[in-house]
Amino acid sequence: MKNWELTHLQYQPRIPEPELMEEPNQVVSYANADFESAHSMIIQQFQNRFPLKFSPHSVLDLGSGPGEMSSRLFQLFPNADFTFLDGSNLMLDFCKKRLSTFDLEKRNNKMIFKNELVQEFVPESSFELVFSNSLLHHIHDPYEFWSAIQRSVGDESFIFVCDLLRPNSISEARQLVERYAKQESEILKNDFLNSLLAAFRLEEVTEMIAKIRMSHKLNIEVISDQHWICYSKPR
Repeated sequence: MKNWELTHLQYQPRIPEPELMEEPNQVVSYANADFESAHSMIIQQFQNRFPLKFSPHSVLDLGSGPGEMSSRLFQLFPNADFTFLDGSNLMLDFCKKRLSTFDLEKRNNKMIFKNELVQEFVPESSFELVFSNSLLHHIHDPYEFWSAIQRSVGDESFIFVCDLLRPNSISEARQLVERYAKQESEILKNDFLNSLLAAFRLEEVTEMIAKIRMSHKLNIEVISDQHWICYSKPR
């Protein structure tokens, strides 16, 4: 058992799920799900913490998935170059299709889509903004995720990570699924439950940040009954 799995065993233990969503039914269900409320809230939290007058020229979307959140990020920075990374080729295809609906001819920015595992991602240069939503809970060894973050940033980069918060029990996880995914397909409900059980608790994320020696650079907050965020401290 790893160190982060030994922490706070009085709570529901973490149950890892597959690192990639590659089953077509899974991907379609996720791509068509209604994330409007949650994603709007997360983007608002991001904007509230983003430095004033900072306009990044290079953005990394780490774990873009089907591109619903990516499209929101893309609209916030119309002049930035974007790299969208996801280990699932099917997910990345949905992301490309979603972003292709924008009038790209009026934009000067470059878009790169990388079908690559986060563990293997080695950028050629740092990004001014590194954004990640709901990727960490998929990674079996969370330090692989944070290593990718560290490889992707420079001294002046802004980091924003959002992910699910593991509930205290399976019954609590089921209640969250019923509360937030009642109208969704059974496939999505099952995936949501598995993701909640694979997620990390705030204490565990705090320990990770300390171990990678970034506590002085990153703030961590709970923003809902199912989400936490981690972002660069003001300079």
